[in-house]
Parts: sequence; structure tokens; C-alpha cells
Amino acid sequence: MPGVDPTDAQLYEQASGGDGTALELLLERYLPQLHAFVRVRLGGVRARESSMDVVQSLCRDLLAGRERFEFRGEDRFRAWLFTSALNKLSAKHRFHRLAKRDVGREQVLDDEAPLPLAAELLTPSVDAIGKETGKALQEALAALSPEHREIITLARIVRLPHAVIAESTGRSEPAARQLLARAMRRLGQELKARGVTTA
Repeated sequence: MPGVDPTDAQLYEQASGGDGTALELLLERYLPQLHAFVRVRLGGVRARESSMDVVQSLCRDLLAGRERFEFRGEDRFRAWLFTSALNKLSAKHRFHRLAKRDVGREQVLDDEAPLPLAAELLTPSVDAIGKETGKALQEALAALSPEHREIITLARIVRLPHAVIAESTGRSEPAARQLLARAMRRLGQELKARGVTTA
């Protein structure tokens, strides 16, 4: 019916059939999560490109290659989406290493706004995420090991089920759960060291 928004199921079906508009609508729904995910993992690229520039580039790539999209359930769609984001980030890191730019003359391009979806990583007692809290969270995440950062972003930002996280990372589901618990404890310690109370 005209004026009625398509359901997620309809969008996935249309996107699987090569409908670029449907895939674009799906990507729009995940933009906040994608932005948060990219900001957490941007690392040294932050001095050369903003997180939103990377997200927009990723979305263009996905739309251009939509014929490779295969819908196997919403969780695996999200796994595909964020795996693509990881690949994009890896390519950016390689490019800038090869470019050998003078980082000393570059400025951080990412804005200082609170990390998108930062509340997903904190307890409900943290009602508002201000600039300082968002900055502390970003620094705390950067201080984690890559393994801990990955499991936290997949579970708390991407919100993948444990079974899909286990599949994506090559672990058993109990191992993925245990790793997440250790990573969240470590994140809590890093936040506490920066003056952020999460409980």
C-alpha cells in the first residue's frame, strides 16, 4: 500500500533480490551502530579520516556490490555488515601505513561528541553520556586488547547473539560468553581509572 513502510522481512527479501533501495534503507537503520563500531576501531586512521567518512565509504561499497548480498537471517546480515566494516577499516589502516603521511602535521578529524550508543556499554545508572564520559569510554575501549575490544563491540554495539559471535570469531558459545565477561570487567576497570563509575 502507498505510504506504508515495508517491514524488515520485506526489506531483506527485496535486498536479497538485488534491490538497492531496500539495502539502502536497511543500512540507514544501522548507521548509528556502524558509526559507533567504526569510531571504536578507527585507531590511527582517526588522524586522517573521520569515522563518518569511513562509514559513508563503506555504505557506498556495499551498495555497489549488492549482488553479493545473501540474506540468511537478520543476525547474519548484521555479522556480514560489521565484518565488511572491519575489512574496510583494515584496508584504511594498510593504505595510510603505505602512504607514510606526516602524522605530526595532521589533526584528529573525528568530532568530540559522545561516542554513539555509549550507553549500551554502561549500566542503566549512567543516565546521560556527556562529552567527558564519552571521551573516557572511547579511551577505555582503546586501552583494551584487540580481542576484548572485538567481543565488546560485537556483543554490545552490534548486539549479535552469543551463538553468532561464537560463529564469527571461531569460538564455542561458552568461550565467547566467558571472553565477554572478562572483557567487560576489564572495561569497567579502565573506566574506573578514568573516573567513570558504572555501578
